[in-house]
Amino acid sequence: MEPFPGTAIRTTVWGRRYVLTPEQEAWMRKWFPVVENRRIMKACGLKHSSLHRLVSRLGIRKSEEGMKGIKRRQAAHIKRLCERNGYYASLRGKAPDINSREATKRMWLEIKAGLRESPVEIYRKAHPRKYKAMCKNLGKLRSEVIESEWLREKWGLPRKTKLNIVQLPYRRSQIQRRYNAVRRGYILASDCSEGSGYRYIIYYDDKTVRSEQFERNCIRDGFRFERW
Repeated sequence: MEPFPGTAIRTTVWGRRYVLTPEQEAWMRKWFPVVENRRIMKACGLKHSSLHRLVSRLGIRKSEEGMKGIKRRQAAHIKRLCERNGYYASLRGKAPDINSREATKRMWLEIKAGLRESPVEIYRKAHPRKYKAMCKNLGKLRSEVIESEWLREKWGLPRKTKLNIVQLPYRRSQIQRRYNAVRRGYILASDCSEGSGYRYIIYYDDKTVRSEQFERNCIRDGFRFERW
């Protein structure tokens, strides 16, 4: 693809829109029908919405042959990414490639050190509405998984996930008390089944910073406190 001639100029005469020179318009009519939008945007310095308004005003569309070439190149690009990331291997039941695991580990170390931004944060800034919808869908899926695990726990079936599911029949307020107790430094027994005898006991030791008001609320909710 040839370089874009000059720079696209935005004018305020017709309401802040880009106006192309005859050479730039000829370039756009030649390459837009057969080249991916991301390459056009990079060459022109335009954003996605500005490019679409511009070509809509000029009456330019992707050609049928151009779309075939674009889809072919996109499929080849996605295939290379999947092979490099070990996606195809994971579908066949194989572990990700060692290079992929090392790259992922290195990425998260750089994120924790503040050297780069998290991909999730980048996606949130670039697509806020899609990010909100994604979080809503993930929350719905997680609720369904937790409900399924609770039912398996209730009927004595084997667990299928490693989620930290609080065993039934804790009330919602009791679940919150247990969560806050761990955050404050209290100790909970690993076996909290009904027959263990430790279900409603919260322990403390010499390192625990105790709170009289918090312990009073927990006792009112059915718990008792003992030294570890």
